[in-house]
Amino acid sequence: MNLLISRQEDTTVQRLQQTLTRGRTNTLARTRLAVLVAVAVVATAVSSQQATAGQADAEVKNSATQNATTEKNTAEKNADDKSAKTPWQPLAGHWKACQFGGEGDVTIKDGVIRMEHGDPLTGVVWTGPFDGDSPDKTSGKQSSKTAKPLPRDNYELRWECRRDSGYDFLCAFTFPIADQYVSLVMGGWGGGITGISSIDGRDASDNETTMFMNYEDKRWYSARVRVETTKITVWVDGTELFSHPRKDHEFDIRFEMDPCTPLGIANFECDSQIRNIQLRRLHRSEIASAE
Repeated sequence: MNLLISRQEDTTVQRLQQTLTRGRTNTLARTRLAVLVAVAVVATAVSSQQATAGQADAEVKNSATQNATTEKNTAEKNADDKSAKTPWQPLAGHWKACQFGGEGDVTIKDGVIRMEHGDPLTGVVWTGPFDGDSPDKTSGKQSSKTAKPLPRDNYELRWECRRDSGYDFLCAFTFPIADQYVSLVMGGWGGGITGISSIDGRDASDNETTMFMNYEDKRWYSARVRVETTKITVWVDGTELFSHPRKDHEFDIRFEMDPCTPLGIANFECDSQIRNIQLRRLHRSEIASAE
């Protein structure tokens, strides 16, 4: 419509100019010409302003949309990063010596648990509560009142350990698998066997997790256990040793390790140290992924 008016105005202007050129001008023609020129100029300016305003509005809307999208993506990314893994929880201040009979001395200082040579076992047990514990189960444990409940399933456990002297396992870490228990034995049966005790009634020396590792004296080793609804995975010094499925398998511990339940550590005829014991619950996204 604006284009049509503009063309009509241009034609009229041209005719008036021709008339003036041929000497037939008069006052009325000049007035009409001035008016039409002014109208054309105003119309052009208005159209230009409207186009500029429309373009500016479009740019503002596009910018706002882009900013909103960027903020949403950033928020989602930050949320994913934050929830990818739950923090590690140090397990300190709630350990006590196990009563095996014939156990060596236990000292805990600066976060390091020292277990001396026993006849044959020395160990410690966690005194804090666990998920699902009844109030009367922890009422007599003074040290457990300030400890947060620990999970029995879907969690990771890590620690560092070393043998200072002796010849058998520097660490047998007992931990829960739902309503059952197992022990990760490091350096058993004369110093070289690593595995889970017990799976389907078979010890760490005779099941699918059995493997040989040489543990040097006075050297720290890092270990990590991941307990999922589908499997148990073990790492030593960052290397995955095995991942054993839970379905259709029964898990248990040797009767000697009963004083270490539900969470405890023991050595066998050696002097050893344990430090940096930590636990974290698996995030719901990790649990869903595993299932």
